[in-house]
Amino acid sequence: MTVEALGEKTKTATIIVNTRAQHWSEKKITFEQVVELAFPGQPYDSAGTTVEYSRGHGADHALRPGKNVEVKDGMVFDVEPANRS
Repeated sequence: MTVEALGEKTKTATIIVNTRAQHWSEKKITFEQVVELAFPGQPYDSAGTTVEYSRGHGADHALRPGKNVEVKDGMVFDVEPANRS
């Protein structure tokens, strides 16, 4: 049975990732998903890449590799790639 069949509608939130609006329909988003939205198809160094967010839930505004955060409409994510020297 689908969610729609139960009378529930999937809510799509608009999030901003590196100044670009994205539509997200899942309740949570992971570090890896945010990085993929910021830099589609590009390899990245999870140890050096940072993801910070604002307008979200919780006190911590940094998203770490392997972690997720509950999505809120209007959240803003700033993704900085690792500094490759």
